Order: sequence, then structure tokens, then C-alpha cells
Amino acid sequence: MKDIKKYGFLVFTIVLSAIGFLIIIYGVENGADSANEYLSTSMGGSMDTDSFLLIMKGYILSNFIFGGIMLLVGLSFFCMSLYKLLKEMDLGD
Repeated sequence: MKDIKKYGFLVFTIVLSAIGFLIIIYGVENGADSANEYLSTSMGGSMDTDSFLLIMKGYILSNFIFGGIMLLVGLSFFCMSLYKLLKEMDLGD
């Protein structure tokens, strides 16, 4: 059970980092899609270009920030758990 907990957390950090990386990679596409959805649902399909570009930049920036936070947290916990795992292996020898 202890091994499952150690390796499970390691796998969780890898998955968290991968999701954060994918959010960053597809941040522009998802931000543009979100802005287009906002335009069609909330604004009735018409808006001036400057306001639309400002909204789209905001959505893109929020995707980058969220993906960056997930990637940073995932990599930080990955490094800490890998260090702890390697330290326990050295003590066992």
C-alpha cells in the first residue's frame, strides 16, 4: 500500500504537469474559441473589433496563466516526490 501511495503521487504529478503543458500549447486556440462562444451567446453575434480582440486576449491570457500554474505545481511536486523517493532508496542500501 505504501508503494502505491508513493508511485501514485508521482504519476499524479506527471499527469498534472502534462495537463498544464497541453493547456499552454492549446491556449490560443481555446481562448479564441471561448471568445467566439462569448460573442455568439452573450452579445448576439455582433461586437466592435477592438472589444472582441480585448476579450480574446483576456481568454488567451487566462489559459496561459492557468496552464502555467498547473505546470509549475506539477513539476514542483514531481521534483519533491522524486527527491524523496531517491532519498529513501539511498537509505535502504
